[in-house]
Amino acid sequence: MHKPYIQRQRADWWLRNPAYRRYMLREATALPLFLYTLLLMSGLFQFTRGEAAFLQWLEMLRSPWLLALHGLALAAALFHAVTWIALVPKILVIDTDRLRVSPAAVKLAHQVGAVVCNAGLLLLAVLLLRAAAGN
Repeated sequence: MHKPYIQRQRADWWLRNPAYRRYMLREATALPLFLYTLLLMSGLFQFTRGEAAFLQWLEMLRSPWLLALHGLALAAALFHAVTWIALVPKILVIDTDRLRVSPAAVKLAHQVGAVVCNAGLLLLAVLLLRAAAGN
């Protein structure tokens, strides 16, 4: 029995095609978001250790490196969200005998949904902060 032929792939195969470069950049946004998640989880851990530990953690957040991580995480999240919503009409195709939804309508529905969800989260955060300040 012969071994199957396995074509060698160069490590930089994705650099030759702009679509692959955009895909890899979009997938790379997971790294700063992962680091930011670890940062927030460390804050939760410090919160369980007491007020002094949490205040020390808050002071640490003023570091230029961590401020840069906040900016990078925000940019990564926005880039990921914008590119994901742009991909939705290609992924979610609704075309049957009885119903056909245009890709523009699918994209608009996802954009509206994203704005509504983010506004709801912002409103919830404001209400929780007001309730905490009132106590």
